[in-house]
Amino acid sequence: MLHRRKFLKSAGYTTLSALLTMGVLKQKQSHNNNVAMASYPSTNVSSPLRQLAAAKGKLYGAAIDSVYLQKDAGYAALLARECGIATPNGELKWNATEPSPGVFNFKSADVIADFCQKYNIKLHGHTLLWNQALPSWVSFPPTMQQLQKHVTGVMGHYKNSPVLKSWDIANEIIAANPNETNDTTYGLLLGLTPQYILELFKFAASVDSTKLFYLNETSVEGASWRSDRWLALIEYLKNNGAKIDGAGLQSHLWFSTAYPFDAKGFSSVLKRLNDLEVKPIITELDIIIDLPLPNNIQDLDRMVADSYKRYLDLCFAADVDTVITWGITDRYSWIRDLNYMPAKFKADRSRQQYLRPLPYDRNLQPKLARNAIAQAFQQAT
Repeated sequence: MLHRRKFLKSAGYTTLSALLTMGVLKQKQSHNNNVAMASYPSTNVSSPLRQLAAAKGKLYGAAIDSVYLQKDAGYAALLARECGIATPNGELKWNATEPSPGVFNFKSADVIADFCQKYNIKLHGHTLLWNQALPSWVSFPPTMQQLQKHVTGVMGHYKNSPVLKSWDIANEIIAANPNETNDTTYGLLLGLTPQYILELFKFAASVDSTKLFYLNETSVEGASWRSDRWLALIEYLKNNGAKIDGAGLQSHLWFSTAYPFDAKGFSSVLKRLNDLEVKPIITELDIIIDLPLPNNIQDLDRMVADSYKRYLDLCFAADVDTVITWGITDRYSWIRDLNYMPAKFKADRSRQQYLRPLPYDRNLQPKLARNAIAQAFQQAT
């Protein structure tokens, strides 16, 4: 199954559960069928999302899995038609590209790069540093010598790529809460320092300054301890000469009737990034509905669609120009993988049918979520 932690040594459900506990973006919706919700007509299905986005100077895309890209022709055709940008699911992470010291392997990543070149899709590189995607021979944090050799090898391989346009230089480096860090100012994971991250950004620029550089983070879609530290780190990098072009908001989101939507906090995060002249982009978007679940799949799909539309409206109001969903079809969503499925859904099989987080269903058919995304692009200014 396609999931963002496919290339991990170990994995869990911490990223999603953190959204519930940290007070980040959540949306209050109604299960009451008498409460009017937005309408998402299917008239735009014939217009690819990449085309609707491009008409407004924006990009839509999805994470791609190289295995299914080669074995599922319908999946490949869907990506080719809908995506103007893509990111590898795990094929560019350290344990995939350098499984042994100094021994690089780009076979799987190049499958995606070649596909993108064939169909005129931009490629967003994910990621050069992530503590949960290291090979067994690398401890966290890597020594600066290890890191520089790795960055040189990976960035060097794609330096002249006609499709790779940007990199997540580092991913998820802010602790989930104050108990997991000794750094009260920036909240960095244990072992990291702001100077270490600054050196990483500066070294990456010395290898290839022609690409856009992003700092990618999870659970920052609202006013929270984590988003405050992330913004402080971005400001530090900016003020100390780092090439940092943008900030990636992952946006693995839960919505529910049980908690409010921090629209004000989310908008403030986007405004702060724009004030810093660091472009916010959405890098890993998917949406699930938390308990209490609606009565049927039709209501569920409408809630997911409504959540996409409200969320993207805020993004586009803040000049977000790139939206990447973490996959394009529920057929390969990481959330539906039993190894990574939220415990409350795994424990009750009847709930699993309600995990429908992406624009297309398991049969590669468009859902209301797809129409809502299309409408958000069409209405963007």
